[in-house]
Amino acid sequence: MKLNIARLLTYLVIPLAISSCSTMGGPETPDFYPNARYLNSPPAEVQYYEKQCMDYASEYIKQPDKYKTVLKDGLIGGAVGAGAGAIGGAIMGHAGPATGAGAAIGGLLGVLKGLKDVNEPSPTYERFMEHCLSMHGYTVIGWSSK
Repeated sequence: MKLNIARLLTYLVIPLAISSCSTMGGPETPDFYPNARYLNSPPAEVQYYEKQCMDYASEYIKQPDKYKTVLKDGLIGGAVGAGAGAIGGAIMGHAGPATGAGAAIGGLLGVLKGLKDVNEPSPTYERFMEHCLSMHGYTVIGWSSK
C-alpha cells in the first residue's frame, strides 16, 4: 500500500485546518455576575467601565510575545508529528514520506493551537481586570469569546 501524501493532506489536514480556524473566536472578555450593580446599570455604563479597565490593564500589565509562542507550538507540533510519522512509516515501510507528512500535520496543528491561544488574556491581565471592575461594583465570574 503506497502512502499518498497529497491524498492525506486533502482528506485530513485541510478540513481539520478549516474547522480549527472557524472555531477561533474574538478576544476574550469578562462575563459578569448579575448582581444588583450589574442589573441596575445601563449596558453603556458597563461597557464604559469595562473599556476603562481594559485600558488600565493594557497600560500596566506586560503581555508576553504570543507570536513567539505560536512559532514554538508549530515547531513542537512538527517535531512530534515527524516522530509519529517516522514510527508509523517504519512499521508500514514508508518512513520518509510518513515523516514528512507527520511533520506537516503536526506543525500545522501546533500553529493552529498557538493562534487560538493568541486571543486569550494572561492570568495577570484577567486578575487586573477583575480587580478593577470590582472597584466599580461589578463581579467577574469568567471569561469568554463573544
